Amino acid sequence: MASNRRGKLKEHFSGVHTNLDWVVYHCQACLNMIEGDNPKLSKAVKSLGKAAKTLDDCAQGIYATL
Repeated sequence: MASNRRGKLKEHFSGVHTNLDWVVYHCQACLNMIEGDNPKLSKAVKSLGKAAKTLDDCAQGIYATL
């Protein structure tokens, strides 16, 4: 457990990264289940996964600068 502000921020951004990895994982699992059955839902889930990946990249960039 970090005791200074920088360390605590790094812990939080690491948590953001971990959670967003799970979002991407679950989006992929959903796509595997619905692929081909519902094109509109597939497109929506792909968009959600892409947005989560973008947020994850941002969080990793912030983490790297700390």
